[in-house]
Amino acid sequence: MSWIGKNLSQFDPFKNGELSGLCEIPLSELAILTLSAQHCLGTVDPSVVARFLDSLEAANHSPTYRERPFREPETMVPHLVVAAALERGGRLDGREFRTSFERLVEVSSVTAPALPPHRMMELHHALDLSGVNHRLPSYQMLYRRTMAAQPVNPIYVSRAESYVLTHVIFYAADLGHRPAEGISEDEIKRLAKLVRSLLGMYIIACDWDLTAELLLSAQCLRQPTRFDDLGWEALASAQRPDGAVPGLRARLREDQVTGSGMGAESEAESCYHTTLVSALAGLAVLSGR
Repeated sequence: MSWIGKNLSQFDPFKNGELSGLCEIPLSELAILTLSAQHCLGTVDPSVVARFLDSLEAANHSPTYRERPFREPETMVPHLVVAAALERGGRLDGREFRTSFERLVEVSSVTAPALPPHRMMELHHALDLSGVNHRLPSYQMLYRRTMAAQPVNPIYVSRAESYVLTHVIFYAADLGHRPAEGISEDEIKRLAKLVRSLLGMYIIACDWDLTAELLLSAQCLRQPTRFDDLGWEALASAQRPDGAVPGLRARLREDQVTGSGMGAESEAESCYHTTLVSALAGLAVLSGR
């Protein structure tokens, strides 16, 4: 958490100039971390959470940022999550925000059934977090259409599909802060076995990003696995003295670079997501105690 607090420029959607593409996604990931930390304010440093909120508020203060989802509705999810964190932190009056976004949801094609089911679950989760009324299908209906609901052999699950699986679980369980919604007990047990197998595979592969995501998935399902302790030990061993947990790109660059090492900006870019999801997994454990 402290490392992320010292590298907040990595999450700034304006860091490369004009807003474009998927530039808000890192900011929304910071907002998700902020929301999770707000569940654990008795055990996390409130000054770090305040710095996170300062960064979120600074971006949201820009009219260019606030108007973007109305010009490009596909950016709606990051804005919803940021607004949820700001309102929970007392930095935003959400009433006007909700009114305008409820109108946007009604007229926008972003809720069209053509969206992949896991992306519809993501939108459902973001709308719920921010208290925006909507008429999307239930979590149960959306879950049944996802790859996660299909019987699969973990050996044939790709890395990209593993991320889809973990995120479906995250949205249903609000990152571990509620029981998984729309997923039956039998399905939870089946998913837990799949998560356990994938966790073992990605620990062996030294993929700390997916190791952290799968540890968080097990916490979301309230189903500990036999590999949990090994996964936490692996993350703790990989974590650097400054708190960063290196992602795959960071470790590949370390192998390629000798002597001088990576620049600070490149280093932060390569580590931020794995560090963030490791923190999310830890916060889910704290929240469940």
